[in-house]
Amino acid sequence: MEDLKNNGKRYRTPGEYPAGNDDFPKLREKGCVYVDKTSYVYDMTRMDYVFLSRPRRFGKSLLCTTLEAYFQGRKELFKGLSIEKLETEWKQYPVLKFNISSLKDKKVEEMSEAFAFDLHRYEEIYGVNELAKTPGNRLKSLILNAHKQTGLPAVVIIDEYDAPMLKHLHDEENKEEVRRILQEFYTPLKECSAHLRFVFITGITKFSQMSIFSAINNLTNISMAPDYAHVCGITKSEFEAMFQDDVEHLAARLKMTEEQCMAQMKLWYDGYHFCEESEDIYNPYSIMKAFSLGKIAPHWFESGHCSFLIGEMKRCGTQVHKLDGSIAEAAAFDQPVETMTDALPLIYQSGYLTVKDYDSLTGTYTLGIPNNEVRTGLMKNVLSMLNGTNPAANSSYSTNIIVSLRDNRYDEAMEYLRAFLLSIPNMHQGEPLLEDLARLEALYQRDLYIFFQGMGYQVRTEVEMALGRVDMVMWIGAHIFAFEFKMSASCRSAIEQMDMKKYIEPWRCGPVRLTKCAARFSAADRTITDWKFEEVQ
Repeated sequence: MEDLKNNGKRYRTPGEYPAGNDDFPKLREKGCVYVDKTSYVYDMTRMDYVFLSRPRRFGKSLLCTTLEAYFQGRKELFKGLSIEKLETEWKQYPVLKFNISSLKDKKVEEMSEAFAFDLHRYEEIYGVNELAKTPGNRLKSLILNAHKQTGLPAVVIIDEYDAPMLKHLHDEENKEEVRRILQEFYTPLKECSAHLRFVFITGITKFSQMSIFSAINNLTNISMAPDYAHVCGITKSEFEAMFQDDVEHLAARLKMTEEQCMAQMKLWYDGYHFCEESEDIYNPYSIMKAFSLGKIAPHWFESGHCSFLIGEMKRCGTQVHKLDGSIAEAAAFDQPVETMTDALPLIYQSGYLTVKDYDSLTGTYTLGIPNNEVRTGLMKNVLSMLNGTNPAANSSYSTNIIVSLRDNRYDEAMEYLRAFLLSIPNMHQGEPLLEDLARLEALYQRDLYIFFQGMGYQVRTEVEMALGRVDMVMWIGAHIFAFEFKMSASCRSAIEQMDMKKYIEPWRCGPVRLTKCAARFSAADRTITDWKFEEVQ
């Protein structure tokens, strides 16, 4: 029925946006939105063993259930989709699908029992081998029995294969036992190759010691393959073709123009690239959440964050304020977690960095934070974990600083910033603060960069100029703040340095407002003790 209140248009209801719904059959039966990826399914299944890495909530599980339905021969679910014209046989293969993420919150001693529960579902269909006791042996028995009973080789789909290992990555007491249990389960994937039609494995990163990557020598990793760059997520062209009316509806709810709404969606959710040749990709979970809730917000980040990643960033000494524009060699993305000395590939694989550029001559990737959702969420969580501060309290400081800067109450903004630095427990404890003032200044610079980025502002540190480097530059709309930090010198001298080295000159030619900012830190007080602002005429 037409909705006369919406000019005769019928907009999608919240229930039609499958945010978090990764069950392909249910999604199709309920008439939910589905971005057609089935041509990729057809192409992928011409291979034998396939591995795909994508960030969490990026469509991996939906792809798994799509593959499951395809190999089960459920042709009716694919009516109107690309694969309907490609596939002619629709054979019904025996499919064994396991979602290993269900094990990540289990105690180590409960993991084998959890495997047993999942295996039992298929043993009721294909029979039990009384001699098979371990999860791996039971899986092997299932593969052999399924092939024998149906006359067709089995299909094995393993979703989030690495979830338990990531959960126990910093658990020295249990991680080896977790690895052993998983390795034993995955071993039949190589041993039973003659009885397998197709194996599909998803995860975030590589663990070479779990027998998948070390034992399966014909495993095809499509994670950064240009032909499969768009297999998960929503491309720019898909978004514009499928969601024009949805943007119109959301814009009306948010009292924006359609152009403004589209720009905000792009700013918050677009910007992913999973290889050097890729169209812009939107985060599918956040898009569906934004439409279903009628709200542009950090939906992906609010659904959880990767605590293991923060641990790796700490272990590797990642300089968070230098992530944008960081460089990684191509070989680094194929490096197992166990031997990583640089967290950049893992940060990329987890969805917090994306490919911005590629240099074919050197084989290096330029990485950057994809969008505003990731930038604000990452910085807020990193700041809290690095410094032991409370995220809610940090947000309170952020709100007050935003309002003060917006209303040109600079002294008030700096008082809030001063209070925030004082709220950090044991500020930079263990650092040689008094002996190395340059190191302390760098730490303050890092913390302020993370803090302002978490507020959603564009921030750069150590901005190169002809006559020197600006400590930090921040953009609030068309208002540019240039910061110079000092540990012992006066704020007046900092302003004079900015004038002498012409730090502001490059921005004078544009229609912007410019403000010079100087701040002096105290090693003894562990906060800002003086500041000075000057508007540029």
